Amino acid sequence: RVQELEKHKQWYQRRVRGRLKEENDVSKSIFKERTSQMSKRLTTMNSRYEALESKRNLEIEGFKTDVQMLRKRVQELEKQLIRVSLKEKQNPEMYVLKHVKSTAERSKKLMGEVNKVKSRLFSVENNMRRNF
Repeated sequence: RVQELEKHKQWYQRRVRGRLKEENDVSKSIFKERTSQMSKRLTTMNSRYEALESKRNLEIEGFKTDVQMLRKRVQELEKQLIRVSLKEKQNPEMYVLKHVKSTAERSKKLMGEVNKVKSRLFSVENNMRRNF
């Protein structure tokens, strides 16, 4: 009777150890799988962030270039206005006023374009902040 009980005890021990080992192996494989998925996600998110950051930098650079071009254009227009006003002998004040008005209209258009570029830049930054 004691030997029989001892055999049953050993059989149950082997069975329990087998189950524990199997459960341990399953949990290890699940842990490895989830860890690899998370590392892939992290890599993807990092690459997306870097791409957005480089895109943002390029847009900022383009915005700065646009501003520089607009400044140069305004300076050229001012010089041209001065040259033309000096050439005009008949009623130079009216001539200057007309050119100032046309220059102001062009400036408003250009500033509108600059504001559009700014708003696009801000929207890209907001999207980046929301996504991260």
